[in-house]
Amino acid sequence: MKLSRLFQLLCLVMGVITHFAYSQPHIHNQKLALLYEQSSVRLNVWLSHASSDIAVHEQVTLNIEVMTDTWFTKGTKVHRVEVDNAVVLPMSSFAVNSTERIDGKVYSKQLWEIVLYPLQSGVYQVPPVTLEIGVKQGSNDIDGVVKTKALSFDVHTPSANMMSDQIWLTGTEANLKEKWTLISPNESSQDLAEQLSVGDSITREITLSAHDTISALLPEVTAIPDRLVSQFLVYRESTQYRDNEQRGVRHAQRIERVTYIVNQSGRVTLPAVRVFWWDSVSQQQRTLVLPERSWQVSHTFASFMDQHKVLLGSVAAFIAALVLVVTILYRYAQTHRNNRWVTLTQAIYLKDITLYEQAVYLILLKHFKFKVLVQDGKTFDELDVIWQRYQQNMAHHPLADMKHPRIFLIKVLVKLLMSIQPTPAKVLGR
Repeated sequence: MKLSRLFQLLCLVMGVITHFAYSQPHIHNQKLALLYEQSSVRLNVWLSHASSDIAVHEQVTLNIEVMTDTWFTKGTKVHRVEVDNAVVLPMSSFAVNSTERIDGKVYSKQLWEIVLYPLQSGVYQVPPVTLEIGVKQGSNDIDGVVKTKALSFDVHTPSANMMSDQIWLTGTEANLKEKWTLISPNESSQDLAEQLSVGDSITREITLSAHDTISALLPEVTAIPDRLVSQFLVYRESTQYRDNEQRGVRHAQRIERVTYIVNQSGRVTLPAVRVFWWDSVSQQQRTLVLPERSWQVSHTFASFMDQHKVLLGSVAAFIAALVLVVTILYRYAQTHRNNRWVTLTQAIYLKDITLYEQAVYLILLKHFKFKVLVQDGKTFDELDVIWQRYQQNMAHHPLADMKHPRIFLIKVLVKLLMSIQPTPAKVLGR
C-alpha cells in the first residue's frame, strides 16, 4: 500500500517537473536563473498570424521577447531555428528595442521576429530557440544562455483549388497585371493592333504581387499549352523575383516575360491567366484574372512561300514537265507534219472536217486495215455529223450546234476506236 502511494506521488512529481520544463525557458546559468526567478529577467515567446486558422503558405511569425530591469551589456545572439516542411526566413540582424513599465519596474526589451511559411497541411512543431544574452546586475555583468519553450500550431488547406495542378497563392493584397509589347519589322509599340503578320513578335510581361508572402512562393503563371506550339515560337526570359519589407510588411513580386513569335496565319489566341488567391485576413478565396487576347494573322510574301513551299514546288515541277512535254510535241509536230496523229491533232484544232476524215481514214488503214469509210456494206451519204459515218444508232447532232466541237471530235474518235474489232477487214462497197 505504501509502495503504491509512493509510486503515485513519484509520477505526480515527474509530471509537474516535465510540464515546467516544457512550458518554462531553460536557463544555463545559475545567476541568470536567479534573476529570472526574481523577475529581473523575463523571456516571452509566442506565434502571431493573420487568422485563427493557419492556411498553407500563410505567414507565421515567431516572436521572442527578452527583458531586463537593468540593461543589456552586449548584443543578444539568437541561434538559427529549423522547422520541418516550412520555409524559415533569415532573421534580421537587429532587434526591436523598447522599454515597458511592469509592476512599477521599467524594463528594457528586445523583440526578435522569425518569419516562417508552412508548405503543407498538418501539425508543426517549433523547437526551443537558443539565445545568448548579457545583463547588468549591480556592478556585475551576467552572461548566460536561455532557451524558449517549444510551440506547435496546426495548418490546413482551406480551398480545393490549393492543389499542385492549380495556380494559387496565400497572402494579402494580391495583384495581377500585364504589359504587352508588339515588335514588327517596321516598328515597336505597346499598342497591339488586331491585325498581325507572320514573323511579328509579341512580348507579354505579367507581374504577380502580394503582401505577407515571399516571391519564392508565388506561382508560375505563364505556362505554355501544347496547342500554342504550332502557332508561336516561344521564348521565355529569366523570371525576376523581388522581395522587400516596409514598416514590418513584406511585399513579394514575381515578374515573368515571354516572347511569342507568330509562325502561322489565321486566328491565334493567347489564353487567359487565372490565379486563385486565399486572402489570409478575410479568410476568403478570391480570383485574379487576365483576359485572353486574339489576333488575325496575315501572310507576308516570304512566309507564304515558306509555308507552302512543298505545294508550290510540286506545282512548279508539274508546270515545268508540262512545258517540256508540250515543247517536245511541238518540235515533233514541226518535223513530222505528215504523221497521221499530227494531222489528226491539227484537224481537231482547226475543226477541219475534211482533214479530220482523211486522218481517221489513214489511222484505220494503218492500224485496223480498213480501206474505205463504210461499215457492214452500207455507205453513209449524209455527212452532217462525223459519228453518223460509223455508228448507225447515233442521234443526229449537227456539228455546228455543238458547244465544244473539238471535244466532240475527240469523243467520236475514241468511241470509233473502241468499237472496232481488231480483225482483218475486207473491202466492201464500191
